[in-house]
Amino acid sequence: MMKKVPLVPMAMALMVGIAVAHAGVLPAWVWVVMLGISALAGGSLLFFRNKDFRTPLFLLLALTFVAIGALRLLPDDPRSDTQHWTHLVQQPSFLTLRLTETPTPRERSWKTDAEVITVDNQEARGTLRLYLRKDSTAATLRYGDTLTLHGYSDTLRGMLYVTSDHYLVTGHDSTSLRARCEALRMKLLRHIQRGPLEHRHAGVAEAMTLGWRGDLEPDLYAQFREAGIMHLLCVSGLHVGLLAVMVGWMFFWLGEERRGRILRGSLQLLALWAFALLTGLAPATVRATLMFSLFVVSHMMGRRTDNLNLLSLAAIAMLMADPMLLFNTGWQLSFSAVAGILLARPAIQLSHNPLWQTAVVSIAATLATLPVTLATFHTFQPYFLIANIIIVPLAALILALSLLYMLLPCPLFASPLWWILECSDRLTAAISRLPGATINHIEISPLGTALLAVGIFLFFITINIVLRRYQQRKNEPLC
Repeated sequence: MMKKVPLVPMAMALMVGIAVAHAGVLPAWVWVVMLGISALAGGSLLFFRNKDFRTPLFLLLALTFVAIGALRLLPDDPRSDTQHWTHLVQQPSFLTLRLTETPTPRERSWKTDAEVITVDNQEARGTLRLYLRKDSTAATLRYGDTLTLHGYSDTLRGMLYVTSDHYLVTGHDSTSLRARCEALRMKLLRHIQRGPLEHRHAGVAEAMTLGWRGDLEPDLYAQFREAGIMHLLCVSGLHVGLLAVMVGWMFFWLGEERRGRILRGSLQLLALWAFALLTGLAPATVRATLMFSLFVVSHMMGRRTDNLNLLSLAAIAMLMADPMLLFNTGWQLSFSAVAGILLARPAIQLSHNPLWQTAVVSIAATLATLPVTLATFHTFQPYFLIANIIIVPLAALILALSLLYMLLPCPLFASPLWWILECSDRLTAAISRLPGATINHIEISPLGTALLAVGIFLFFITINIVLRRYQQRKNEPLC
């Protein structure tokens, strides 16, 4: 199997190098020596072009990626970067920050992420999470605002809690592409808010189309979480994938000839990146859009490239650009979910029944993300399968109608959208009220998480191999 997907072990090797370097087990010179030796030995084996050297060459290439991952991380690792803000901050300090997202309201505060520019007039790097006390000043802050503040910071957790008398807005970025996209996103958000859709359902429409969860009612948020479909309220791979499939269905009449594939693929790419712009180029959406763009381009070119290779290529490109993404929960969930679905493709293709395919996709994505979910959130929702089979098909309709309603907020789209959202609301409420809908306080050690991930990966590989052999035997002609 690995011969068909050579980029998968390379991506995994890169992740191993980043993780080991982040743990600080080995000094930097060891990684440099490892890279030099593996690259030199691999180059020597390539020179001989002997088929017997393929396995050692493969191992040396994997070792090279491990060393590359480690060396790529070291300059960006907060513990080794002397200009990272955690090494410069005092108690208290003067910080200059630039908001990297528009603050969203919580129960007692406004939450946002910020890039640190200076600490006590010294140039600094890194990001932190900012919690602002609810007041009229915090409500006016937007992406790109530059704040100068004086406050105490929790350097271990990378969080800062401040009140309005501790910061001053000193600038605003309004010219960058991200800033323009965020301004468009806020404009579309106001369109939804001014439309005829009631507040409770408008919050779901905003979350699914713009990634804005600030208007979600607390009980509705809890319903989605306890039903095991919280991912529907986060614009990520599911929404981008649904959009790509919907556009593909809309233009199926273009056919599978080269010209039809290119035209349909171009329309899919246009829709995907327009959606990314509408959501303010949020990091999770950009990751998913890049990933599915590779799938679309591969289909446009008519090449039978395994999607696992494309997923691995996307992972390698993103980790080389920002190795700290490996420790980002959103990144972990996105890639593990898609990897699980791709590994379960033989099981999905066993039947053309939509109910079967939805169930297998849901199980595969949940299993693949289980280690991350347990280690991060310490919860599990046993009824996730029921909720996904019922609600996910509705999500495509909700997304399509929400996009139309966002651009044209009128009763024509509000009425069917309200009906579907009301149905999903009642269904999620019923599922969330089932006995044992959420299992809380699940504790799992890092070693347990790693073993669980390896076990699930081996399970996927085993099922994949068994089903592929079954399909091959099924297609063999009778003697």
